[in-house]
Amino acid sequence: MKARTVPPRSLLIFAGEQCDVVTMRQALEGGMTRDGVRGMVHSGRWVRLSSGVFSIGPPTWEQWASAGVVIGGPGSAVGGKAAAFLHGMGPQPEIIDIWAPRGTSYKWRASPHPWDFHRGTRKSIGRPPRLTVEETVLELCSAGGADNVNGWLGKALSDYRTTPDRLRAAIVRAPTLPNRRLILEGIDAVSIGAQSSMEVRYLRDVEKAHGLPRGVRQKSVVAHKFTDVIYEQYKLVVELDGLVGHFGEGENHDTWRDSELLLRGIESMRFGWADVTVRPCEVAAMVAGVLQVRGWDGQMQLCPSCPVPR
Repeated sequence: MKARTVPPRSLLIFAGEQCDVVTMRQALEGGMTRDGVRGMVHSGRWVRLSSGVFSIGPPTWEQWASAGVVIGGPGSAVGGKAAAFLHGMGPQPEIIDIWAPRGTSYKWRASPHPWDFHRGTRKSIGRPPRLTVEETVLELCSAGGADNVNGWLGKALSDYRTTPDRLRAAIVRAPTLPNRRLILEGIDAVSIGAQSSMEVRYLRDVEKAHGLPRGVRQKSVVAHKFTDVIYEQYKLVVELDGLVGHFGEGENHDTWRDSELLLRGIESMRFGWADVTVRPCEVAAMVAGVLQVRGWDGQMQLCPSCPVPR
C-alpha cells in the first residue's frame, strides 16, 4: 500500500480533540499507513512523544499533558500541580501527574517521560482532561502542613475558582482524605476573608487562640486599598504584609496608606511572617493592649503555649 503522506482532514480534526496528539492506532484507523506515519515523523511534521504516541508539530506542554492522558487510557486526567497550572492556580511544572483508572496498562509505553502516573479514577473536566478545581485542591492539600493547605485554599477561593460549599462537598466524597481536619479548618478561615497562609495563621493562632475580637477581613477603608484585618469598633487596622518585605516604592505606599488611615482616626499595626508564626502570643498581647486602649473591655485569653504572664 502506498504511504499516505498527508493526514486526512478527519484525522486532524480528531487529533485536535486531543490537543493535536495522535496515536499510531488512531492514525491507522484514520486512514494513514505505518510508512506514512514514519514519513511524518522523519519530515519533522510529527514528533514522537512515546511509543506509538505523536504530537502534530513541535510539542507544547499541553501536548505532553494530553499525551499522558492518552497513554493512561479512557478516564485518565491530569492531576497535581499540572492540573493547578491548567486551572491558572500555579506555575507550569516539569512533572505532569496523570491519574489513570485501575486496570489500564501503560508503563511499557511511557519511558522515558515527563509523566508521573497514579492509579485511581477522579472527576475531570476540560481539554486536556484535568481534575476539577475541587479535586485538584484536595489532592494538593492532602500533603504537607497548614501553610501548604492554606496556600492552595487561598488560591482557589480568593479568585472564586470554587466555593467553600463545593470544597466541603468534595471532602464528603473522600472520607479517607489526608489532612481532612486541616483542610476543613482552612476552608472556614478563608471563607471569612483570610486570603493568605499568614492571614489564616493570624486568625487561628492570634485571634481565636487568645480570645480577641473577630476582625473584618479585606475591607476597603481607603479608596481602592484593602486592609488585611480591621477592628472597626476600635478603629484599629492590622496589616500582615507590611514593612517586612516591602522596600522602596512598596514601603512608601504602606507609609502613605498608614497616614491616610490616621487622618480617619484609625491606628495601624504591622506584623511580619516571623511575628505571626514564631511569636503569635506576643502579637496577641500587643493587639489586645491596643484594643483595650481604644475601648475594648475584654481580656486576652492564654493559649496552652502562651509565654505571656497573667
